[in-house]
Amino acid sequence: MWLSLALALALVGAVYWVVRKKQLDRRAGEGPCAPLEYRTPLAFDQCLDRLRSPGPEDEFIYTCTRERDGSFTLHLTAHQPTSQPLDTLYSLRLDPGKETLVTLIFIREAFGYGQPVFPREMMDAFLAQKLEARPWGREK
Repeated sequence: MWLSLALALALVGAVYWVVRKKQLDRRAGEGPCAPLEYRTPLAFDQCLDRLRSPGPEDEFIYTCTRERDGSFTLHLTAHQPTSQPLDTLYSLRLDPGKETLVTLIFIREAFGYGQPVFPREMMDAFLAQKLEARPWGREK
């Protein structure tokens, strides 16, 4: 009996490890879950000020909150007239410098989708409008 329990626990642990590794690899590699990086001429504080003040011209309804560890979470929602709202959560990192580097790391999509439903072009347009940011490190 103890041997069966130990084997079952080992199997559950192995499955968990494989699934977690695949998720981390998916987020680190190319594709829809890869981190999105942008450059903006705005200073760090200006980026925060603009992200804290949603406007009627914004493509998304969003919130940008600071977490306990000092990171930021960007929660984007777009209401579709004929379907349920689309909802995406990103980790947001702002690295100050001559130009501020804005990095979005996909966390989750509503309803358990494994990749963001908003196309990269929508995120590019949103950050260009909101932060005067341009894609960095990839072809546009």
